[in-house]
Amino acid sequence: MANSSINISIKDYSKLCKSLKALNSDAEKAISRTVSDFKSRAPGWVSAAVNEEYLLKKKSEVKDAIVGKKKIGNIKLSGIVVDNIRLIFAGRPLTPVHFRMTPSKPSEKRYKKKQLIPGENVDGFNGKVAPINPFRKYTIKVEIHKGEKKTLDGNDKYNTTPFLASNGYGTYIPFQRRSEKRTDMVSIRTTSIPQMITNEKVSEDIQKRIDEGLSKRLEHHVEQVLKKKQ
Repeated sequence: MANSSINISIKDYSKLCKSLKALNSDAEKAISRTVSDFKSRAPGWVSAAVNEEYLLKKKSEVKDAIVGKKKIGNIKLSGIVVDNIRLIFAGRPLTPVHFRMTPSKPSEKRYKKKQLIPGENVDGFNGKVAPINPFRKYTIKVEIHKGEKKTLDGNDKYNTTPFLASNGYGTYIPFQRRSEKRTDMVSIRTTSIPQMITNEKVSEDIQKRIDEGLSKRLEHHVEQVLKKKQ
């Protein structure tokens, strides 16, 4: 299972330092509320950045991948000690069904002409081959990155085109054979949530969203405290 983390600290808010100093002891209150806001709002900022690049069917998967919010130290802002928080994400590589995949289930139409396929445990055949009317071929396509639809490639060595099969829970996922043996197959995997978060484009977007979001929240709390002091 892959994992990744994002270290976040409140920084670069020099324009608010004068206001913070004016608050005196109440400055800590404003910053504490901002840190609390980060803990509740940052997952949404991260999710928005990931879903801007990746075409996940369920946008909530990013938030569901958070396995911890850990304090890893502190920094100082205008003399006030501020928690340095780490968001930790974990998750296995996802199958294409988590993205925009077509078709969503195998073809139900069969070829009229019989063909020979590996015959182990096929319709009563236990020899090397079996004559059957196979289902019509279909091409599995998936759009993981927005605007980049790709065809799932086969294994040229064994001429095993990816195919859809039930996962036992009412969903069809892509599989691929690893050898000529009919039962030697493995599900096709793509990328994981932690890998999406560490994508260079996504990570830059995450940092931008968090910097802007924290700046607005800190400014809001400073204004609220100043109003009460008036």
